[in-house]
Amino acid sequence: MIFYSWVALSGSHQTAASESDPTAPGENGLMTPGENGLMTPGESELMALSGDHSGTAGSPVAMGITDDRGRAMKAGEETLGSGRAALVLIEAVRPGMAARTLAPSYVRTGVAWLGRRTPLGEVAWTRFFLPTDPADQQAPGRIGS
Repeated sequence: MIFYSWVALSGSHQTAASESDPTAPGENGLMTPGENGLMTPGESELMALSGDHSGTAGSPVAMGITDDRGRAMKAGEETLGSGRAALVLIEAVRPGMAARTLAPSYVRTGVAWLGRRTPLGEVAWTRFFLPTDPADQQAPGRIGS
């Protein structure tokens, strides 16, 4: 079963280029062309996805997990619309288990969405793929390994 983990981040570091086009690479590195022409997150989004909220992406203002991507997007759009967040990151995850403690957890699938407000006040979503660590895929105790 796939779940969707989302986090809305405040943002104090924005550029004019990124405000006019939510997927344009700017000084804050929001989205950049990756291999095979696919858009990938910039440095601030990678820090946010890794749990490091000390960078330019800001701190989390809301987060959640759901079994429906539409609900995750709607929750993110509401947070963006309220002005509390500058961007929302949604990641597809699946249930997993920690190898040493057998504690339940969520494992990334490698696909994510970045949501930002457009100049017209709508939310634009950009799908991108996260690199996966081959060693993590073979970790003991993982569901499906």
